Amino acid sequence: MTPKFGSGQQKPQFKKPTPQEPDPKGLRRKESQQPSRKIPVSSKLEEKDKPVFGDVGEENLEEKLADIENKLLETPEDRELHIQKFKMLRKMGDRPAMRAGLQAAARICGDPFFGVKLAEALEEEGAYTKALEWRRWVAQFEPDDSDTIRRLAATAVRAGALKTAEQSYSRLIEIRKEDQSPLGGTFYEEMLGKGLDGEKRLQLQQMGLRLLAKALSVQDRSPTLLEAAARLSYRVKDLDASRGFYERAIETNTDHRNSLQWKVELLKVYAQTGCQSEWRHLSESFIKELRAYLQEYRGDSRAWTILAKQQIQAGYFDDAIETLKSAMLADAKNAQALWELGRLYVRMGRSQEAVDYYESVINDPNEKKSVRRAIERSLADLYFKMGRYREALEIYQRDPETNLRMIAPIYEAVEELEQAEELYLRSVKQSPRDARCHLGLAEYWVRREDWQRSAEASVEGLRCTYATEDVHSNLAVALATAQMRQNKIEDALQTMEEICEAYPDSINQIFRKVKLLLKLGRKNEALQQAEEVRRSAIHQTGCAPAASSLWSLLGDCNSLLGDIQGAEAAYSSALQYDFMDSVAVRGLGIVAEKQGDFARALEYYQRFVVLDPLNLATPPIRKRIQELREKLGATAPPPPQPTLEAPPAAEALTQEAGPTLVEPVRRQAGLPPKTGEGPDEAPPPEEGQPSGDGWLGTGEVDWYDPHTRGG
Repeated sequence: MTPKFGSGQQKPQFKKPTPQEPDPKGLRRKESQQPSRKIPVSSKLEEKDKPVFGDVGEENLEEKLADIENKLLETPEDRELHIQKFKMLRKMGDRPAMRAGLQAAARICGDPFFGVKLAEALEEEGAYTKALEWRRWVAQFEPDDSDTIRRLAATAVRAGALKTAEQSYSRLIEIRKEDQSPLGGTFYEEMLGKGLDGEKRLQLQQMGLRLLAKALSVQDRSPTLLEAAARLSYRVKDLDASRGFYERAIETNTDHRNSLQWKVELLKVYAQTGCQSEWRHLSESFIKELRAYLQEYRGDSRAWTILAKQQIQAGYFDDAIETLKSAMLADAKNAQALWELGRLYVRMGRSQEAVDYYESVINDPNEKKSVRRAIERSLADLYFKMGRYREALEIYQRDPETNLRMIAPIYEAVEELEQAEELYLRSVKQSPRDARCHLGLAEYWVRREDWQRSAEASVEGLRCTYATEDVHSNLAVALATAQMRQNKIEDALQTMEEICEAYPDSINQIFRKVKLLLKLGRKNEALQQAEEVRRSAIHQTGCAPAASSLWSLLGDCNSLLGDIQGAEAAYSSALQYDFMDSVAVRGLGIVAEKQGDFARALEYYQRFVVLDPLNLATPPIRKRIQELREKLGATAPPPPQPTLEAPPAAEALTQEAGPTLVEPVRRQAGLPPKTGEGPDEAPPPEEGQPSGDGWLGTGEVDWYDPHTRGG
């Protein structure tokens, strides 16, 4: 079988020219005229401690380089000397000289090796158009070599030369039609179009779908092709096609190592399209399948995690707890199960159980140090949400240099801003390529209303090579916030458009874009998109009821569209599945205040500022707390005072006791609601001015994702 591209098992094989073949361009490598020299075994042993061919030592680099250049004056066609010169210049970091040397070597030796290395160097510097020229030059030597053509195609994508890319990929399919993965294992990633503008990216992805269809015509059961087609279809929001490809992949490759993950992704597609009966059927059968599988293969940690997550998604929290405990009995080193169990206790409002559980893991001398360290951070984060800042700080200060970005928010929460600012800045200086540190600083500047510095920090974070979806999207949100506050509304809208393209299934980002459209006066477009988000949230919560963030988003949509009763029910459902959902807590406070229940509103508001002290909405909510206390007089409970001196009295606000919730939205027994009709779905409100209070709280745009504190 043909080795997978990039595995290191395949190397381009360049044909040696026959004496009869003309070489008009002088590009082919010339055969060495020097006789071969056998190295005695003793000589090899004496050389064993020296750098092998191609490696470069650390000493006397300039002297060695001068010696190589003198030798090249005598034998300019010596390939090995050119390679040594290239390695030497790369070691010295002299990229201009390295590029010039590679170009000269390619011209003199006519060897594709130098063209490949020059193309790679140009790509590293972002010069994709020039790199493409050299990829074409290399392809002259072996026009039917699959690796050469594949690299040419990938470089053409980066250069935006989509016609060349499509021709090259098509040629690759012809050459490798017997291979199960004729387009290579990273084709999907290449079709993401990172760095291309939105229109070019869409053209690229449509091209990718055409190529996948062509490849599937010769390899119709290929798991790699079917998965790539499903993922790319999902990316361009062709959910019906995505569903079809996932179903084909599952049906034709039942024993594939990714089959479990395909079912997870297919469930996501069902939820997006409102296929609630299909979702329910697959979810139940998937859970049964995983249980049966784990009876035989109890050591499969990944399967345990998937089962627990599926049970959580379906709202079977007690079953998930038993699954996670069984996972740890089967494999005491299953760190993922340890972490998921603690997080589930928190979601269920069993905070003290979570604390006790985390401490039992931390104090277990038999547990791995790395696992104990990770659980410590989870415990510290829980303490932060409970308002127990002193205990959170004590944990993070066990390794202060590593935890700078976690310590800074604690000092900010207790309003020691000078110390907090210093720590945020130090964290970025210490880890300049960590997007999470830039996010923490960007959000800090937003809370200080320093829009220019917030924009700068956000841009720096977005330049980082790696970031999770939460971190990446929140950096874009911080940038859009700064742009909006600087009256650059069009720029802010463009920022949100880009993040919506990057994460097409994130309806939270679309709802944030709705707020900007309203600010631009594009009311009809905004309300239409808000209704689409609302409908999608109804679909998804009808399938996966435990997604609390979707319930909160549904509450926000209902508030915007004037359905206060629907908002209250949705927020209550969110808290039913995640006791720590601060968006839902704030939303219920706003609803209670609109209904004139000021005491209940005060309870929710005070709970909100403990759960999420760094949310952009927290300062105005604190003002509302003070106003409500004055209105209620002596009957109002004292507000929590954040401090590092002692555990705050507000801890009770995050325990099981709390304001009485209205009856949450529940699925009725029997069949789920029909597609597009959520449980107890209220009709759209009459055309009119949207409710600013229910949506924005105090009239200020809340741009923060309260579920992520800096990553």
